[in-house]
Amino acid sequence: MRYSDFTKGIATGMLVGAAAGMIFEPISEKQRNKIKRKTKGVFRSIGSVIDTAFDMMR
Repeated sequence: MRYSDFTKGIATGMLVGAAAGMIFEPISEKQRNKIKRKTKGVFRSIGSVIDTAFDMMR
């Protein structure tokens, strides 16, 4: 089995699982807003880590 076939299978499984999860258990508006807030914080943290890494390389 090749590595690319394995990664394609994993990606397909994730997509099918996410679609099934959305169909069988839809997200409420409150949960959606909570996810948006947490995602914003995660991306802000990732950005600050990248900025710090670039500053350390200079």
